[in-house]
Amino acid sequence: MESSNTSPETNPPHQQTALSFEAAVEKYHARIFQLVFRYLGNYDEAGDLTQETFIRAYRAWDKFRGDSQVYTWLYRIALNLCHNQQKKLSRRQRTEGISLDIPQDKSSGEETAQPTEIPDNSAVPWRDLERRELNRQLFAALQDLPENYRTVILLRDIEGLSYEEIAEVTSSTLEAIKSRLFRARNLLRQRLSIYVTGNAASGKKHS
Repeated sequence: MESSNTSPETNPPHQQTALSFEAAVEKYHARIFQLVFRYLGNYDEAGDLTQETFIRAYRAWDKFRGDSQVYTWLYRIALNLCHNQQKKLSRRQRTEGISLDIPQDKSSGEETAQPTEIPDNSAVPWRDLERRELNRQLFAALQDLPENYRTVILLRDIEGLSYEEIAEVTSSTLEAIKSRLFRARNLLRQRLSIYVTGNAASGKKHS
């Protein structure tokens, strides 16, 4: 994602919007959180940066004039924060994950927390398990994509923004967005191909 010298929240659009800040928070909070979470892969960081996104939007709200959609303006703020935070989280992301083990108190050998609940596979339809695993693999593959590729995949294929909106959010040209999205999809497809191929063969055994 190309960065600009002017922070997006300090350079908002130019026609007065009728949407109140409170209404914007209610309408877009969940979307911003999901975007940030999928971008960073860290639940706590997503909550913090979502809050920071709306704090910055609130500070600049009187200057916001709605030349673009409110959500594209908020996306720009959120992605700018994600970009700045990415380097701080990159090492942590490679090692973090949901532990299936019960945390132990090494000094006493006692359990210190309840185990993560895992559904009984025998009681869950294979197709549901297959879908969940694919989602997990997709999420992991997204985190491994270069930032500019991850951004266009999230904005286009998950958030459903148009090419024009993505170009506005990322301060890029339409040609750059289309080229980047084509390469990102190919790279994502390659990283998922081994799982999809292997899973298809495995699924036949459980059908």
